Amino acid sequence: MTHDGVPATIVIGVGNDLRRDDGAGPAVIEALRGRVRATLAVTDGEPARLIALWAGADRAVVVDAVRADPPRPGRIHDLGVRTAALARRPVTGHALGLGDAVALGLAVGQVPVRLRVLAIEGIDFGFGPGLTPHVAEAVTVVADRIAASLGRDPVRPAGRPSDHLFPKEDRSP
Repeated sequence: MTHDGVPATIVIGVGNDLRRDDGAGPAVIEALRGRVRATLAVTDGEPARLIALWAGADRAVVVDAVRADPPRPGRIHDLGVRTAALARRPVTGHALGLGDAVALGLAVGQVPVRLRVLAIEGIDFGFGPGLTPHVAEAVTVVADRIAASLGRDPVRPAGRPSDHLFPKEDRSP
Protein backbone atom coordinates (compact mmCIF):
# COMPACT_ATOMS: atom_id res chain seq x y z
CA MET A 1 0.00 0.00 0.00
CA THR A 2 1.12 3.51 -0.64
CA HIS A 3 1.00 6.08 2.13
CA ASP A 4 -2.40 7.41 0.95
CA GLY A 5 -4.11 4.00 1.07
CA VAL A 6 -4.08 3.43 -2.70
CA PRO A 7 -2.70 0.02 -3.72
CA ALA A 8 0.82 0.25 -5.10
CA THR A 9 0.87 -0.38 -8.84
CA ILE A 10 3.93 -0.78 -11.02
CA VAL A 11 4.12 -1.12 -14.78
CA ILE A 12 7.40 -2.63 -15.97
CA GLY A 13 8.67 -2.54 -19.54
CA VAL A 14 11.17 -5.29 -20.25
CA GLY A 15 13.58 -4.96 -23.12
CA ASN A 16 16.28 -3.06 -24.90
CA ASP A 17 15.30 -0.18 -27.16
CA LEU A 18 18.52 -0.67 -29.15
CA ARG A 19 17.41 -4.16 -30.29
CA ARG A 20 14.53 -3.12 -32.58
CA ASP A 21 11.30 -4.92 -31.49
CA ASP A 22 12.82 -5.83 -28.12
CA GLY A 23 12.16 -2.17 -27.32
CA ALA A 24 8.38 -2.73 -27.17
CA GLY A 25 8.30 -2.87 -23.35
CA PRO A 26 10.27 0.37 -22.88
CA ALA A 27 8.13 2.02 -25.62
CA VAL A 28 4.93 1.18 -23.70
CA ILE A 29 6.40 2.76 -20.57
CA GLU A 30 7.23 5.91 -22.52
CA ALA A 31 3.69 6.00 -23.95
CA LEU A 32 2.24 5.76 -20.41
CA ARG A 33 4.21 8.67 -18.91
CA GLY A 34 1.75 11.17 -17.44
CA ARG A 35 -1.26 8.95 -18.22
CA VAL A 36 -1.41 6.58 -15.24
CA ARG A 37 -1.10 6.74 -11.49
CA ALA A 38 1.51 4.01 -11.17
CA THR A 39 5.22 3.55 -10.84
CA LEU A 40 6.77 3.12 -14.29
CA ALA A 41 10.02 1.19 -14.72
CA VAL A 42 12.20 -0.27 -17.46
CA THR A 43 14.48 -3.27 -16.96
CA ASP A 44 16.43 -5.79 -19.00
CA GLY A 45 14.35 -8.70 -17.66
CA GLU A 46 16.92 -10.24 -15.34
CA PRO A 47 14.77 -12.17 -12.81
CA ALA A 48 16.26 -10.68 -9.61
CA ARG A 49 15.75 -7.14 -10.94
CA LEU A 50 12.15 -7.89 -11.94
CA ILE A 51 11.36 -9.38 -8.55
CA ALA A 52 12.96 -6.39 -6.81
CA LEU A 53 10.86 -4.00 -8.91
CA TRP A 54 7.52 -5.65 -8.21
CA ALA A 55 8.28 -6.51 -4.56
CA GLY A 56 5.73 -4.82 -2.33
CA ALA A 57 3.41 -3.89 -5.18
CA ASP A 58 -0.21 -4.94 -4.93
CA ARG A 59 -0.49 -4.94 -8.70
CA ALA A 60 2.11 -5.29 -11.46
CA VAL A 61 1.84 -5.20 -15.21
CA VAL A 62 4.85 -6.43 -17.17
CA VAL A 63 5.20 -5.74 -20.90
CA ASP A 64 7.77 -7.63 -22.96
CA ALA A 65 8.45 -8.52 -26.58
CA VAL A 66 8.33 -12.18 -27.55
CA ARG A 67 9.26 -14.41 -30.45
CA ALA A 68 6.71 -16.81 -31.88
CA ASP A 69 6.81 -19.54 -34.48
CA PRO A 70 5.27 -18.81 -36.84
CA PRO A 71 5.62 -15.11 -36.13
CA ARG A 72 2.71 -12.71 -36.27
CA PRO A 73 4.30 -9.32 -35.50
CA GLY A 74 2.15 -7.12 -33.30
CA ARG A 75 -0.01 -9.90 -31.88
CA ILE A 76 -0.68 -9.29 -28.19
CA HIS A 77 -0.66 -12.13 -25.67
CA ASP A 78 -2.34 -11.46 -22.33
CA LEU A 79 -0.86 -13.92 -19.85
CA GLY A 80 -1.90 -14.60 -16.29
CA VAL A 81 0.62 -15.35 -13.57
CA ARG A 82 0.45 -19.12 -13.96
CA THR A 83 0.75 -19.04 -17.77
CA ALA A 84 3.67 -16.60 -17.57
CA ALA A 85 5.45 -18.90 -15.11
CA LEU A 86 5.32 -21.69 -17.69
CA ALA A 87 7.09 -19.58 -20.33
CA ARG A 88 10.54 -20.87 -19.44
CA ARG A 89 12.39 -20.23 -22.71
CA PRO A 90 13.89 -16.75 -23.09
CA VAL A 91 12.11 -14.98 -25.92
CA THR A 92 14.69 -12.38 -26.84
CA GLY A 93 18.33 -11.89 -25.90
CA HIS A 94 17.68 -12.18 -22.16
CA ALA A 95 19.84 -14.81 -20.43
CA LEU A 96 16.84 -15.97 -18.43
CA GLY A 97 13.25 -15.43 -19.46
CA LEU A 98 10.38 -13.58 -17.87
CA GLY A 99 8.88 -16.97 -17.08
CA ASP A 100 11.89 -17.72 -14.89
CA ALA A 101 11.27 -14.51 -12.93
CA VAL A 102 7.60 -15.32 -12.41
CA ALA A 103 8.35 -18.92 -11.41
CA LEU A 104 11.07 -17.80 -9.00
CA GLY A 105 8.81 -15.08 -7.58
CA LEU A 106 6.06 -17.64 -6.98
CA ALA A 107 8.53 -20.02 -5.33
CA VAL A 108 9.75 -17.41 -2.86
CA GLY A 109 6.41 -15.68 -2.31
CA GLN A 110 7.45 -12.47 -4.08
CA VAL A 111 4.71 -12.03 -6.66
CA PRO A 112 2.18 -9.20 -6.48
CA VAL A 113 -1.41 -10.12 -5.65
CA ARG A 114 -2.30 -9.15 -9.22
CA LEU A 115 0.23 -9.77 -11.98
CA ARG A 116 -0.37 -9.46 -15.71
CA VAL A 117 2.12 -10.08 -18.47
CA LEU A 118 1.38 -8.50 -21.82
CA ALA A 119 3.63 -9.93 -24.51
CA ILE A 120 3.92 -8.34 -27.93
CA GLU A 121 5.15 -10.55 -30.76
CA GLY A 122 8.14 -9.07 -32.54
CA ILE A 123 9.90 -10.01 -35.73
CA ASP A 124 13.16 -8.02 -35.77
CA PHE A 125 15.45 -8.30 -32.73
CA GLY A 126 18.59 -7.12 -34.52
CA PHE A 127 20.77 -4.22 -33.46
CA GLY A 128 19.44 -0.70 -33.86
CA PRO A 129 16.69 1.57 -32.63
CA GLY A 130 13.10 1.62 -33.83
CA LEU A 131 10.17 -0.77 -33.78
CA THR A 132 8.75 -2.49 -36.83
CA PRO A 133 5.37 -1.04 -37.91
CA HIS A 134 3.09 -3.79 -36.50
CA VAL A 135 4.93 -3.76 -33.17
CA ALA A 136 4.69 0.05 -32.99
CA GLU A 137 0.90 -0.23 -33.51
CA ALA A 138 0.69 -2.88 -30.78
CA VAL A 139 2.60 -0.62 -28.38
CA THR A 140 -0.16 1.98 -28.76
CA VAL A 141 -2.89 -0.63 -28.21
CA VAL A 142 -1.17 -2.02 -25.09
CA ALA A 143 -0.51 1.43 -23.62
CA ASP A 144 -4.15 2.43 -24.18
CA ARG A 145 -5.36 -0.85 -22.67
CA ILE A 146 -3.19 -0.41 -19.58
CA ALA A 147 -4.20 3.24 -19.13
CA ALA A 148 -7.89 2.36 -19.41
CA SER A 149 -7.61 -0.59 -17.05
CA LEU A 150 -5.66 1.25 -14.38
CA GLY A 151 -8.16 4.06 -14.52
CA ARG A 152 -11.16 1.86 -13.80
CA ASP A 153 -9.86 -1.33 -12.16
CA PRO A 154 -11.52 -1.83 -8.76
CA VAL A 155 -9.39 -2.59 -5.73
CA ARG A 156 -9.51 -6.31 -5.00
CA PRO A 157 -8.80 -7.85 -1.63
CA ALA A 158 -5.29 -9.18 -1.08
CA GLY A 159 -4.65 -12.87 -0.64
CA ARG A 160 -4.03 -14.62 -3.94
CA PRO A 161 -2.80 -13.76 -7.42
CA SER A 162 -5.60 -12.72 -9.73
CA ASP A 163 -5.77 -13.14 -13.47
CA HIS A 164 -8.53 -10.55 -13.86
CA LEU A 165 -6.70 -7.25 -14.37
CA PHE A 166 -7.27 -7.50 -18.11
CA PRO A 167 -9.79 -9.57 -20.02
CA LYS A 168 -8.34 -12.75 -21.51
CA GLU A 169 -7.77 -12.23 -25.19
CA ASP A 170 -5.28 -12.54 -27.94
CA ARG A 171 -5.80 -9.97 -30.63
CA SER A 172 -3.86 -8.02 -33.17
CA PRO A 173 -3.86 -4.24 -33.22
